[in-house]
Amino acid sequence: MYLGKRIFYNPEQAEKNRAEVIQFKQGAVWNAFVELEGLINKTQLAQQYFNKTHGWLSQKLHGCTVIDTKKSFTDPEYHQLADAFRDIAKRLNAHADEIDAAAPDSEMDDSDE
Repeated sequence: MYLGKRIFYNPEQAEKNRAEVIQFKQGAVWNAFVELEGLINKTQLAQQYFNKTHGWLSQKLHGCTVIDTKKSFTDPEYHQLADAFRDIAKRLNAHADEIDAAAPDSEMDDSDE
């Protein structure tokens, strides 16, 4: 199920295409980054969760060939990426909960005035 903000001319076909793409890990990863539409900073994701560079992540995402070797995620790296997404989701949910629980700005102390 697509959760992004794009509007499709043919939503049924888009969902069919999406279902086909996400059947395999490489497609599921590619689709995740496409659907997140730039919300994930790939440089920080590579550094914080893999201790690698943006270039490393980009080569894996695009399946680049480097020194006669096609770069792709290993099974443990796929799992690590999924865990990174889960951690980011957990962190976002925690921040959303803090925002909901915070007092309205109108209740802020106006002592600075």
